[in-house]
Amino acid sequence: MKARFTCINLLILFLFFSSISFAQKETKAKSTEQKEKTPKSSKYEIQGPYCNGLARVRMNKKWGYIDKNGAEIVKPKYIQVENFNEGLARVRGQKGWGLIDTTGTIILVAEFNYISDFTDGKALVRMIGGQETYINKKGQNIGGR
Repeated sequence: MKARFTCINLLILFLFFSSISFAQKETKAKSTEQKEKTPKSSKYEIQGPYCNGLARVRMNKKWGYIDKNGAEIVKPKYIQVENFNEGLARVRGQKGWGLIDTTGTIILVAEFNYISDFTDGKALVRMIGGQETYINKKGQNIGGR
């Protein structure tokens, strides 16, 4: 009876550890698939996924954007950039955060401490002095709190 009990326990342990091993292998396969979905370009140090048809890229520690054909839409010149959301992206220059559109046009000069995501067509911005206000997608102050 004791041998049978030991055999059953060993079988359970074997099945438990083999299922963990199998799950780990499956996770590795998924991460490989995700990496392949982000095209790589030998020209850039880092290239992010495409969002609104543009991808973030880093060259010489500066960030910019390329389109799906690899053409530079925004030359790498920013300290930090975010993915496009509702046609706008937050970019960080020497003086602070700003906004650009998908053509690279500056909507809001990069001189703010903080810019939130847009919700219902407006975003909260915090100025260097700490004052806060809301802006619309054109970068215009619409006030309120």
